Amino acid sequence: MFRNRLFNIIKATSILHRKRIITKIRIFTPVTLGLLTTASCEDAHKEFQVSWDEDKLEHDFLIRQATTVNVNAATQLLTVTLVAIQDTSERLREALSKEICLVRQALEWGDAGTPPHHWDQLVAVRGALCDLKHNLRTLLSYMDYAEKLATVAAEISYLSGNIAASDAICERIDHACRTCNNQKQLTHDLQQESLELQQQAIISSPHLEEKLKEEAISDKDARKRKNNK
Repeated sequence: MFRNRLFNIIKATSILHRKRIITKIRIFTPVTLGLLTTASCEDAHKEFQVSWDEDKLEHDFLIRQATTVNVNAATQLLTVTLVAIQDTSERLREALSKEICLVRQALEWGDAGTPPHHWDQLVAVRGALCDLKHNLRTLLSYMDYAEKLATVAAEISYLSGNIAASDAICERIDHACRTCNNQKQLTHDLQQESLELQQQAIISSPHLEEKLKEEAISDKDARKRKNNK
């Protein structure tokens, strides 16, 4: 009996001691692993800091950021100039169409049957055409410089590694050039029609050109007197 009791006491003590050891392992093992993981991360961070070139990355980033600003400014200049060219071209074609209509009416009515206010309208339209042509030539010269500026911005963006911005502004340049050429062609076609009609009017009515010159001179004199006042 005494041996059995002694054996049971030793067995229970051994089992209790094992439970305490297992509990301690469960408590302290995650902390140990966390410390090891933290130490490993710190070592990797130190190695990453050694291979990190902060100056080079900072300068490259600033250059790319500056090229993006230049691309945005050049794109805005292209857009504004293109819209102005489109608006002026449309107004010029409207004035050309009005001039063609007035000349045709004058040919149908003849010199004697054309009322005086009709000649005044034709002279006014020609004055507006002169101003619109001058404005369009100025805007087209602006577009040439804007295209050069945008091309330089695209090249700098490409060299700095900002490929997306370079491709975007190249597409914008191509769109602006195609739109300008289309506007030029439409205006040129209508101008040719107007010139052919004027030649026909001069041949059929020799006094028409002299009449228009006289009206134009009188209109200029009236403008000068108005400005002097």
